[in-house]
Amino acid sequence: MATLTYILAAVILLGLCIFVHELGHLLGGRMVGIKARVFSIGYGKGFIKKKIGDTTYQLTLIPFGGYCQFYGEDPSEDRKGESYEFLSAHPLRRVVTVIMGPLFNLFFGIILFFMMNMIGYDVETNRVIIPDYFTQGEYVSPAYTAGIRSGDAIVGINAKKISSFQDIQNSVVFSDGLPAAIRVLRDGRTMEFTVTPKRFAAKGYYTLGVMPYGERVLVVRSLEDEAAHGAGMRQYDEVKALDGRPVKTPADFTGYIRANAGKEIVMKVVRGGREMEIPVKPRLKETISIQEFEDARFKKEKIEITTDKLDLVRNGIARGSVKINGERVLSLGDFQKRLERNRGRVVRLETAGGSYTGRIAYEKFGFIGVETGVAPEMVPLRFGIADGFVKSLVDPYDFIVMNIKGIGMLFAGELDVRQNLSGPIRIAKIAGDTAYYRGLSAFIILMAKISIILMVMNLLPIPAVDGSFIIFFIYEAIKGSPINQKVLEKIQFVGIALLIILGVFVIFNDLSFFPFFQKLFQ
Repeated sequence: MATLTYILAAVILLGLCIFVHELGHLLGGRMVGIKARVFSIGYGKGFIKKKIGDTTYQLTLIPFGGYCQFYGEDPSEDRKGESYEFLSAHPLRRVVTVIMGPLFNLFFGIILFFMMNMIGYDVETNRVIIPDYFTQGEYVSPAYTAGIRSGDAIVGINAKKISSFQDIQNSVVFSDGLPAAIRVLRDGRTMEFTVTPKRFAAKGYYTLGVMPYGERVLVVRSLEDEAAHGAGMRQYDEVKALDGRPVKTPADFTGYIRANAGKEIVMKVVRGGREMEIPVKPRLKETISIQEFEDARFKKEKIEITTDKLDLVRNGIARGSVKINGERVLSLGDFQKRLERNRGRVVRLETAGGSYTGRIAYEKFGFIGVETGVAPEMVPLRFGIADGFVKSLVDPYDFIVMNIKGIGMLFAGELDVRQNLSGPIRIAKIAGDTAYYRGLSAFIILMAKISIILMVMNLLPIPAVDGSFIIFFIYEAIKGSPINQKVLEKIQFVGIALLIILGVFVIFNDLSFFPFFQKLFQ
C-alpha cells in the first residue's frame, strides 16, 4: 500500500504540474492564432489519439507530464510562411505562447492555494519548542538568548502576522541575519523580543533556533543494521508508548531504551494512522567520550570526540600501553573505575598512539539505532472568501521571492548546493512522504508550491528553457530580425549540455540521500 501511494503521489504531482504547463502553451498559442500539431498527455507513442481541428490529442503509455508540439516550431523543417506556424508568427505572439506555460503553473498554484484556504487544512503550529541542545554548547538558539522559551507562540515578526511555523521560516530563512522584532504570546500575555537570526552552517540559511511545538515523538531515522530496523521500525513512525509507559518527549524514549539493554521492550507505534506493537531488544553499546580533547602534538586545539570502537581500547589495555595520569590500566573494568573517580576532571590518557588530555567518560547503555524528534503540533487553518483570496496571492508571492533569493544565494555560493537543490527523484520522495504521512490537504499544498517552483525555474534566462526563448523573441521584436541561426544553435547546445550536466548531478545528489546509496559508497 505504501509503495503504491508513493508511486501515485509522484505521478500525480509531477504529471499534473507538467500537464498544466503544457496546457498553458496550447491555450497561449490559441490566443494568438498559433496552432498545435500534437498535444500529448505523457511521452512516447500515443495509444489513444483523437484529432480535433488541426491538433491531434493523444494519451501515451507513460502518462507522466506531456508536451505541446506546434506547427513550424522546428527550424530545420520546411515552413509555408503561414501565420499559424510558430516560427513564422510575429515574435511577440511567440512570447505569449511561451510565457503562458509558466503562467499557467502560477495560476494553478494560486487556484490550489485558494481552494485549500476555503476548505481548510492543517499547518504546523506557531508555538515553538527550544530543545535542550540548543540552549548550550556550540550552537545556542538566538531566540533562547533573547528570552523566548518553549511553549511560546510566535504571533508576529516585524509587524507581519504569523499563523504557522512555515510563516516563521518564510520570515527568517533569507533575512540576511538582520535583527527581527518578534511578538510572542505566553500564558495569555503578549511580549516583545528582538532576535538576531544565526546562519545554520549545514544548509546556509538563517534560523531563530526554534522548532514547532509538539508532544508526539517521531522516528526521524532508523539505521538498517540495528535492532529497531530489524524489528520493523521505520522512518516517521510515531512512538506512543514503551512497555505501556506513555512517551511524550525524545528524552522519555531515549532514557528508557538506554536503561534497558538486553531486555525486550514492546513499542506501541502509529504508522499511517494504524496502531501496532513492535517488540525490540536493545543491544548494549559502549562509548568513550572526551570533552576538551587535546592532542599533545597540537596544543590549544580542543575538540569533543566520541567513539564506540572499544576493541582498540581493550587491545591497548591487553598490551599494557594504556595509562591514565601515568598509571597503567589493568582491565576495562579498571579503566571504567579510574574514569569514575576522575569524573569532571581533566585527565591525561596515554596510548601507543600518543598522549592526550581531556574530560573522559565511559558509558554503556541500551541502543536500538533510531533517531527521534518531536512531531509538530498541527493546527487547523481556514479563511473566508476575501481573506482566503488575499492569502492565495500573498503566499505564492512570498514563496516566489524566497525561491528567487535562494537561487541567487546558490549561485553566490552562500547556500549549500547539495542540501538545497532537489531534483525529480527527491521531489517524488517528498510527494510520497507527504501523501502517506500527512494526508491529502498537505499533498495539495505541496503540489501548489511545486507548480510555482516550476514557473520560477522555467522563467530563468537559461538556454533551452522558456525564459531564454522569451528573451530571444523580445530581442527579435526590437531588432526586427531573428538571432543568427548558427549563433542560436551554439547557445542552445551549450544550454542543453549544461542542463544535462546539472540533471546528472541532481539525480546523483537525490540518490545520495537514500540510505541504500549512502551505504553503497561508504
